[in-house]
Amino acid sequence: MQKTQKVLAWTAGFAIVALPFVVSASGLVPDCNIGKTPNAGNTGLGTPCDFNQLITLINNVIRFLLFVIATPLAALCIAWAGILMISPGSEEKATKAKHIVTNLVIGYIIALAAWLIVTTILSSLGFVPDPRFNFLGLTKS
Repeated sequence: MQKTQKVLAWTAGFAIVALPFVVSASGLVPDCNIGKTPNAGNTGLGTPCDFNQLITLINNVIRFLLFVIATPLAALCIAWAGILMISPGSEEKATKAKHIVTNLVIGYIIALAAWLIVTTILSSLGFVPDPRFNFLGLTKS
């Protein structure tokens, strides 16, 4: 138990230190003018921070968690379940592997369906945060 606590503590510490760099590098936070001051000849501050920027941030975080984190993690879990299924041993391991894959597929489908529903609603309301995900053909207004 002591070893598990040490591993969790090191993992949490690393995550706390590395998370700001990951978020900054992945482009999750939209560029807006909070805390920026205009230069001598520059009157424009860029995109104003408004409700659209907040929705863009939330959308970026959800897409990052769903597609960058959850998809590879789901692939690793399916591979682990496959290893459990073909490993010699009792029938319990095969049953456990089948339950892992079943629960994983159901959970991932629910997460993708939720993302699709929210994206469809936002797109139908006219908010298109990223043209790569503009499946309804709408433009920003």
